[in-house]
Amino acid sequence: MRVEQELQRLCEQEKPVGGNVVLFNDKEILYSFNYGYADREAGIKSTNDSLYMIGSNTKIMTALGIFSLYEKGLLSLDDDIRKFIPEFSVKATFAYDKITIGNLLMHRSGLTSDLFPLILDPAREYHEVIDALKETYLTSMPGEMFSYSNLGYTLLGIIIERISGLSYTEYIKKTIAEPLGIHIHFLSTPKERAQHASEISWCYDPAGNRMEDALQNLLPAGSNTYISLNDFVKFGQIFLNKDNTILKRETLELMEQLGVTEEIDHSLTNVGYGLFHNQHDYGKAVGKILGHTGNTICHHSMFHYIPKQKIAVFAVTNSLQTTLMTTKMGMAVLTEYLQDQGLLSEPFPQYVYTDADCEKYIGKYSTSLGMIDIRRNDCDELCTSFMGCNYKLRLCDDGYLHCISENDVPDKSIRLMLTAYAGKEVLIKEDRDGYDRVAAIIGARYEEIDIPDSFREACGEYEAGTPFFKDLVSNAFLHLEDGNKLRMQASMTGMLLHGYLKPVDDNLAFAQGFWKKMAIIYI
Repeated sequence: MRVEQELQRLCEQEKPVGGNVVLFNDKEILYSFNYGYADREAGIKSTNDSLYMIGSNTKIMTALGIFSLYEKGLLSLDDDIRKFIPEFSVKATFAYDKITIGNLLMHRSGLTSDLFPLILDPAREYHEVIDALKETYLTSMPGEMFSYSNLGYTLLGIIIERISGLSYTEYIKKTIAEPLGIHIHFLSTPKERAQHASEISWCYDPAGNRMEDALQNLLPAGSNTYISLNDFVKFGQIFLNKDNTILKRETLELMEQLGVTEEIDHSLTNVGYGLFHNQHDYGKAVGKILGHTGNTICHHSMFHYIPKQKIAVFAVTNSLQTTLMTTKMGMAVLTEYLQDQGLLSEPFPQYVYTDADCEKYIGKYSTSLGMIDIRRNDCDELCTSFMGCNYKLRLCDDGYLHCISENDVPDKSIRLMLTAYAGKEVLIKEDRDGYDRVAAIIGARYEEIDIPDSFREACGEYEAGTPFFKDLVSNAFLHLEDGNKLRMQASMTGMLLHGYLKPVDDNLAFAQGFWKKMAIIYI
């Protein structure tokens, strides 16, 4: 394929130690690309038979496990999770009815995303999540908003165990791996990895030195799952050939539904019943694209498929710096295939600007990118700044504000939109890069609040309380910005985490806004 030059260029630029891409339909592999080494020290090349860690792509397996129980009539998507985990509880500052299995599948449970001291402690295991969650708070009403939660999928794995009487790994092997004739390896310890030393992909830092990938312990959410590309192809074909697979066609088609009621949700990036929607836009002729990605510290994977075209792509890499590159590799292959089929239109829409009133946008918004202040400049133009860039804003006829920078790059765009969602004024950010499109709620209009003296006195620098956490997280800061805005920030594996906080009493504060990573602070 022509794309091989682009794949080679990406590898030379990003310098992964190993990486693979495979394009397949419902019958066979159409194209594969292999680069570098699974184990460079031993001289073992990276191939379609190498075992790569797939991270959160495991969540698709967990969802399939839940739906196999659904087909047997052993659960419903509306079941309260306490039906199967009666000892489950979580704190809340509001009244709520229940958290359902459907809420967990769709990342709409209101549960916090992660509890890192539990996840990263090799002396602990994932069943402890039940007790650990008892000391946390819901961040939103169950069913209300999309907020990605590894803990939620861990609970789904425990529900599989409670109903089936098997361990999570036994159930996945029995209901998925064995019927498909494939091998799915759950290698949670160095000893287990050593047993597959000649097959597995090892972990590398940006300089190409071998390093340890964190042995996280949330197996059902995707911590230590290894599979070869050849076997993943047979797994992925479940969704391309629905009449000859491990679940009924109608069950797989249910999995592909988004299952949300808010109209705006259908244009946002969301997870339905285990599959991501609206991460790419190839146009109506191609049809919707579904899938998932998976990222551990060093291993990265992406799986996307198009039901209408019965085509899929899977890509993996084994180096810390290649998170984005992995998806770029997979989408480059898929895009060329669709071009050759004559299915693609122009990748970038032509925006139509309007002179309608923009006053409603002016104000401050607490977001996952920090405070976004939409204002007018000296020329009376709408403008803002975030992520170190200054933008002029032009209103489009679909209600989005186009962010125009001095060095705009063709085929890339950022747009913002203000809309009502679940009783709040929320800010949506849309990113387009060719056929890639991600649109998500990143925050809400900032709420001016009084900061209790207890939080003012708590401002300062904090360090991680456990040794294994210190290697991943830099010191956290709690401080007052402009005298009355309470802000928390920390850096985890190079990613900045921050938020403006809303104290609800003298000892508890939630992150303001309405976005993916909701922080809770105790003092």
